[in-house]
Amino acid sequence: METELAFWLSRYPIPLMVFGYDEAHNPIAPRKADETCLVGWIAPGGGDANLSWNLNDLSNHLDSAPAHPDWRTIYSDIPFRTGDQIKEHALRRLREQRKGFLVLKLALSMWLAVIPATFAIAEFLGPQWLGAIVLAYSLWKAWRVARELWGHSTPSPSASASREKQRKMDHYFYHCERNPGGFARLVLENFDADARERTRIEAAQIAANSQLK
Repeated sequence: METELAFWLSRYPIPLMVFGYDEAHNPIAPRKADETCLVGWIAPGGGDANLSWNLNDLSNHLDSAPAHPDWRTIYSDIPFRTGDQIKEHALRRLREQRKGFLVLKLALSMWLAVIPATFAIAEFLGPQWLGAIVLAYSLWKAWRVARELWGHSTPSPSASASREKQRKMDHYFYHCERNPGGFARLVLENFDADARERTRIEAAQIAANSQLK
């Protein structure tokens, strides 16, 4: 905890507080500590980091040396967006979605209206051999659709994977609906496992950064 607090103080030199818990969610602190939290601050003038297990020490520091931090400088490495930028981003995404819908409508119109109409006109006005080709293509398409409807066609690998994924989703949904309490416990267990893994990775990164210093 002291290593982590020193790391964050070096990154953001403002008064900070750190809590630590073990896997059983019990607070971690030295036996002789007055508090279950570790506090730290940078000495006036940009000096060394001061750490304490007594919250009153931080209060005394703030009373004697009230801080007036330059937030823009301290958090300059954290990206942010203004309200106008967020609105502009949302409008840009909306315009892109509208363009995508327009392209989809045009593609469907071509496939469902223009191409069949072109085939019909070509078969009616074109030479006899062109009509035979159009008729053969139409029969071939009808044959493929019939095979798919009756389950005789061999699905592609991507279609098989999609069907298997949907089958699993339906299966999981069925059992989650039957046992919502068990599903909630499973979700909490997954969240807890993810949080522990993130903590482990962050601790390893902090330890590596400390060794480099």
